[in-house]
Amino acid sequence: MIEPYSATASLFPTLFLRGRLIPQEIHLSPEKIIIKTWGFFWLSHTDEDIPWEKIAGYHYHSGWFWDRVEIQTRGQKANTIGCLPKSCGKQIKETLEQMKE
Repeated sequence: MIEPYSATASLFPTLFLRGRLIPQEIHLSPEKIIIKTWGFFWLSHTDEDIPWEKIAGYHYHSGWFWDRVEIQTRGQKANTIGCLPKSCGKQIKETLEQMKE
């Protein structure tokens, strides 16, 4: 069983690496994963819903300072969240590994 977990990308790398002022968020629940990307000044957002049964695999990229997780789904494009603090990236990786078993 998946414990609900939420994480937010770090502001500094989001600003300099992605050129955005508002960091992405990821929410893991027993039903699905949601990656939320905010628009201009929080006026809009895009939610990418990823049901667990559609996940085909993932790539975990561990950087020196920040991590990135790319979740691949069957029949859809890959969903990516980057600029994650190291502890959040590892927690998401461990959760994805649990679901693979």
